[in-house]
Amino acid sequence: MSQDMLSLGMVNPQLLQFSDLHLSKDEQLMGINCDESFAAVKALAAQFHDIDLTLLTGDISQDNSETSYQKCCEVFRYQKHPVAWITGNHDDVSMQNELLCEGAITPTKRILFKHWQLLLLNSQIEGQVCGAIKNQELEFIASAAAEYPKHHIMLVMHHHPVAMESAWIDKHCLKNSDELWQVVGGIPQVKSVMFGHVHQEVDIVHNNVRVLGAPSTSVQFTPKQDEFSVDNLQPGFRHLELLANGTIKTRVYRVDADKFIPVFDPSGY
Repeated sequence: MSQDMLSLGMVNPQLLQFSDLHLSKDEQLMGINCDESFAAVKALAAQFHDIDLTLLTGDISQDNSETSYQKCCEVFRYQKHPVAWITGNHDDVSMQNELLCEGAITPTKRILFKHWQLLLLNSQIEGQVCGAIKNQELEFIASAAAEYPKHHIMLVMHHHPVAMESAWIDKHCLKNSDELWQVVGGIPQVKSVMFGHVHQEVDIVHNNVRVLGAPSTSVQFTPKQDEFSVDNLQPGFRHLELLANGTIKTRVYRVDADKFIPVFDPSGY
């Protein structure tokens, strides 16, 4: 994990989380035009005028194409605040590093505010849908906490580190979540873990840590279903405010109406 750090300094920073964009050459995923759904979500997020950081929490691409990442660049290149990203199971990390580094888009994986530090972790296992956090990055969590012992910590990853009570998606979880939670258990500065991957809103407390998942900007998955199932809930994003006392104010927003209705494909996504 790169130890390059982006220092922003805001006291109560406001963040946007966009996840699971699944951009591609052909635009469609289970009947939803992912370009159009992402544009609708991005337009909805424009109601927030004082954002300090945008996070893209994986699966930016569906097909590992240059076109998918170029589309992402076109949307965010001229953003007035930094846009940081992580790698999902569908992504090509080498292509991300090559292409997602222009203008406002930064490959930095450590972001420092006045009272918080964010550590952006790569949970991809190449060629697999499930994920894991490498020992190097687990060690980095501890070293980052030691370097800034008074800062609250948010960990950002793609795969879910807690069970979703949904058999099919839980097969594709963070496989070494026990190791992660063992590390986190010894670091009281960790206040939150943010992730994508599950294409649904999640807001729970696990081991005294707030665990936050976001809807996809494309297709939504139906919660608590043992078999693969898609939901008619609309695409959305998460807004967050990281408060100086270590708490988080956050809400999920979804586009209006029922424009983006998926076509079920039993083969999955």
